[in-house]
Amino acid sequence: MRLATHRFIASVPAAIAAVGLMSAMPAVASQPDSGMNSMSSDSHSDAARSAQDRVSDSVSLVQQMKQDPGLAAVLQQAKGIFIVPHYGKGGLIVGGQGGGGVVLVKHDSSWSSPAFYSIAGGSIGAQAGGEGGAIAMILMSQKAVDRFENSTQGWTLNGSAGLTVVNWSGKTQANTGYNGRDDVILWTNTKGLYGGLTVGVKHISPDNGMDRAYYQRPVSSTEILAGNLSSPNADSLRNALASRVASR
Repeated sequence: MRLATHRFIASVPAAIAAVGLMSAMPAVASQPDSGMNSMSSDSHSDAARSAQDRVSDSVSLVQQMKQDPGLAAVLQQAKGIFIVPHYGKGGLIVGGQGGGGVVLVKHDSSWSSPAFYSIAGGSIGAQAGGEGGAIAMILMSQKAVDRFENSTQGWTLNGSAGLTVVNWSGKTQANTGYNGRDDVILWTNTKGLYGGLTVGVKHISPDNGMDRAYYQRPVSSTEILAGNLSSPNADSLRNALASRVASR
């Protein structure tokens, strides 16, 4: 009897310790991974800032474009625009490098909020003078607008796109005005870039991650360009496009 009692008593501390350990384990396992959540939050914040920077850079670019009265007049007739503030990487346009831009579509006299798009570049550095810069595709026809609104995967700016593309020539088009036949007028602020740009622009596609970061929820480019979503953070860009002349 003494031996049995001794064994029972001796086993109590071990049982208590085991129960304590088992009850502690779930509490540890259920702890949220604060490090992962912090990293995810930081990544989302960085994407949102990058998206807003792209919008702000686009405002400056539109103001630059409107310094040309002829181009300002063309923008008044545009049905949409694709603005890429920084085309090329590190100042060089090399194989596979492109940039990111925003697309806006005009509805009556007002502009949609921006939808974000990515763009890849071909190996056109030598043709283009080896310089990066800003480009804008002024969408003059509904067919050009539809290319962006209806392409959920990606497309290339070449003959198979079914669009007529002309380079902006201020001297010529300021005198004659828009001829009403071209789908896209291509503008750039970098000399020498026109030569290879139309054959080098590849895989224009929606940037769903940037859209989500900017609007703080999952959203499609089609929904944005249809005018069903707006952001007050984009008002400066929408107003810059709507104004007849550059803001002083």
